Parts: sequence; structure tokens; C-alpha cells
Amino acid sequence: MDIYQTATQRRSIREFKDKAVPYEILEKCVNAARLAPSAANRQLIEYVIVDDEKLMPSMFDAVASWFGVSRPKEGWPPGRRPKAYIVSLIDLEAEAERGVGRTNALFDVGMAAENIVLVAEEAGLGSCAITGFSPNRLRQVLNVPAKYETALMLALGYPDESPVVEVATDSIERYMDDKGVRHIPKRELKDILHRNRFP
Repeated sequence: MDIYQTATQRRSIREFKDKAVPYEILEKCVNAARLAPSAANRQLIEYVIVDDEKLMPSMFDAVASWFGVSRPKEGWPPGRRPKAYIVSLIDLEAEAERGVGRTNALFDVGMAAENIVLVAEEAGLGSCAITGFSPNRLRQVLNVPAKYETALMLALGYPDESPVVEVATDSIERYMDDKGVRHIPKRELKDILHRNRFP
């Protein structure tokens, strides 16, 4: 699989198989994140890999919202929940010491997260980036020191759904059809690309 194919076929996955994720793959994802572009090479981000089955319910409960995306009325049964998480942390002390602004720190989080999801995709894993979580709850579950900001959760596991991309026409709202297939409307390239300048 080439990088373009990996990037264009990747979809956010919210339903997973009841199958453990090898730690080696998760570590590989973080190694790719470590080598992502970093503003001024300040390298403010650290990571927590969570794959302990005992922690999974608490991690899932820390998610405040799955963005209201076609959430089953009964919620996700334990067998279809993520099997691992990677949590990105911003070292606030290093951010202050190294003179890096908030925008640059968040840039680092985003660039690193993309490396994680692409490596995960190539390894056959699905992923879902989550910003709607309880920082305090997550801090308690993971025993995160005060000097870190919990910036992003990435849920991972083997996909148990196959979302479909379609051309966005009147709406970009995601929806699930009567067969349980998630549909993701995306704007067309011609609608978002400008060459050299606006007409």
C-alpha cells in the first residue's frame, strides 16, 4: 500500500472487533509520531499507550462525546469498543521554557496524530481521533502529572465497520443507513482547491 492510498482510504472507525492489538504496532505508531514535524523542533509531545483490558472501561467512560455520530441507542457493547488508546500529552513546562506558542503545540499534536493514524491504517487498524473527552477523568485514570495537558485521545482497534465516502452535496452531516453502514460526505477537490490565488 502506498502513502497516498493509505491516506485516502482511511476513515474514522467507531466500531471495533473484539481482538487485541499487538503492543508492537502501537509502539510503532508512537515512534512514527515522535518523528513527525515539530514546530521549531521543540518536541513538546509525549504519549501514553493504553492497552490494559482493566483500564479500557475507564478510558471509554472518559469520552464525553463520540460527536453524536450515529451512536447506537444502546451504546457500544464492550465487544465492539476500542482495544487500545494513544493519548497525546503536551508538556506545559517545556512549552513555557522553549518559547513555543499554543498554536505551535497544537500543530505538533496534529502532525503527530496523522502519522499515528496512517501507520495504524497500514497495519490494518482503525482509528478515531477524539477531542470530546473529560481531561480530569483521563488525568485520574492515567495518573497524568500536572505539568501535562491531555491534548488528544486516539482510539484504536481492528475495524468492525466500513464507512463509505460519498460526494457532499447539500450537507456534510454523517449518517448511518438502514443497513448499518456509516456514510461520510466529503467536499470535492474542485470545491476546496485554489491554484496560486482566488479567481
